[in-house]
Amino acid sequence: MPRLYFASPRDLPTNRPQPGVTERIVRGEHATILVTDLDARTIVESHKHDDEHIGMVTRGSVAMVVAGEQRILTAGDTYVIPAGASHGTRVLEQAAQVIDVSKRGLA
Repeated sequence: MPRLYFASPRDLPTNRPQPGVTERIVRGEHATILVTDLDARTIVESHKHDDEHIGMVTRGSVAMVVAGEQRILTAGDTYVIPAGASHGTRVLEQAAQVIDVSKRGLA
């Protein structure tokens, strides 16, 4: 099976886990990147992952809560979500995009 070394956004598999959320997925052998487009005023309810996630807001602004601490993040701001930490996001008045990296592959 050929390896995918390069891809344009249109070539990436997509996932729509809930209304207002579209994920494009880049999978490597040891890491996964999610490029997530979020519609304005979308709410991603609080949830947890077994692995650490590190990310950056690339467009728009979001209110993010990690382990009970809330911050307003805008383009260029970064975050770290420890393994097992409860976290959620609320998109503000304009659509946003977040890039999220995790060590394990996502199902």
